[in-house]
Amino acid sequence: MRRETRTTDCERHRVEIMPKRAAAATRSRRVRRVAGAVVVVLAAVSTTCARSDEDRIRRRLEELAQTISVEDRETPMIRQVRATRLTTYLTPDANIDVGAPFSPVAGRDAVLQVATAVRVPAGGVVVEFNEVRVTVDARTRRAVATAIASVSAGAAVGGELLQARELDMVFSEIGGEWLIERVRLVGIR
Repeated sequence: MRRETRTTDCERHRVEIMPKRAAAATRSRRVRRVAGAVVVVLAAVSTTCARSDEDRIRRRLEELAQTISVEDRETPMIRQVRATRLTTYLTPDANIDVGAPFSPVAGRDAVLQVATAVRVPAGGVVVEFNEVRVTVDARTRRAVATAIASVSAGAAVGGELLQARELDMVFSEIGGEWLIERVRLVGIR
């Protein structure tokens, strides 16, 4: 005798719904993951974009210091690349006067020539901008940064402070970038 099993409508409904629920749960997890990733990206973008002009100028000075620092046994080709990169921080008609023994320099091309010709002590040099104070005029999109520029011997030769000068630097915002328009010596420390 064969036993007959009956399935109720409720059981058939449960069997049909379960795969749909599983698929919906998987879609929901994917949506949450994508939404979470979007939130992280938006937070990163807004943090980057929300940096103040003062912070952007300070960051430019840090990058500039790295660019004009010279490593031990740096090749002439690398120095040429650094000098070329230095000009990207300047307006086309930039005026630079950091005091003796350097003569005042006007224009990117002249800065490039001087930067490639500068003699650097054995062991290289490290440049830092310390005690940076920045004042931005939001109306004219110009800023003045005052900083102590320190030049130290490279780490290979002891890292001794060679010289420190207080400089006033005038920046102009051009095309969304803060570029140096003028550098003037305030005093030697």
